[in-house]
Amino acid sequence: MRGIGWAEWVLLAPFVLFVVGFELYPILVMVGRSFFDQSGAPTLAYYLQILENPVYRTAIRNSLLFATAGAAVGALGGTFVGYLAPRLPRRLHQFLLSLYALPLTLSGLVVAFAFIVLLGRNGVLNLIARELFDLPRNVYFDIYSWYGIVLVYAFFQIPLMTLTMAAVFENLDRSLIEAARNLGARPWQVWRHVIIPVLAPGFLAGLSIQFAGLLGAFGTVLALVGGAKNLLAIQIYYHTSESTYNLPQAAALSVVLIGLIASVLFLLNRLERWARQAGGG
Repeated sequence: MRGIGWAEWVLLAPFVLFVVGFELYPILVMVGRSFFDQSGAPTLAYYLQILENPVYRTAIRNSLLFATAGAAVGALGGTFVGYLAPRLPRRLHQFLLSLYALPLTLSGLVVAFAFIVLLGRNGVLNLIARELFDLPRNVYFDIYSWYGIVLVYAFFQIPLMTLTMAAVFENLDRSLIEAARNLGARPWQVWRHVIIPVLAPGFLAGLSIQFAGLLGAFGTVLALVGGAKNLLAIQIYYHTSESTYNLPQAAALSVVLIGLIASVLFLLNRLERWARQAGGG
């Protein structure tokens, strides 16, 4: 195979400079900043604070639980719609995927306020439900609860998983299914031994994208509940604000968040490789 020539390096240079200048360099500065206090003395106190302070431990736990719940809802909902989409007429299929791509272009802030208008305490849908079922004013769908926030993020996660899984289902080799049926396999055996092993790599790839995004969830949560929900990204934000400014602590929390995301992506990547080998991909 021919090596990369000077012309290719010239074309790659802007990309390399961007990665180094806007990704690697800020991360290295942030990691270094987390090991020095505000006077410049080296310290591990900020990492010890994360281990000792129950607020930070709770933030890590909440972030992991929230990411797991949100990714599960998105993965299951997106896989279901992705399974149905290729079975629709071609025009309807294309329209559905175009419609599902729309949420991915919207700002999280815009989506948060839209859900407040629809499902806030006096939101349109809550008011309609009270009128239809004669409910008291203190009965409503709480968009500001954990399950409400998961619902809001499902607006992003289900379409994201749908676009991934629709392509996977559309490219599924039907001859494998027909061969299994001709050999006498029952429907559940076809799913277990043929379809699921083939779909698993794409499913895990989509799940890893969702999980990583949800671990760093910030803008929509902040717009919905402010600091009422203790998440790692929210803690980082508050340590960079004027009233609670503590940049080294924010850097240490950011390093922990990056470590969590990297660990999850590594595990899911290993599972994806195993699933690909098991499925013969």
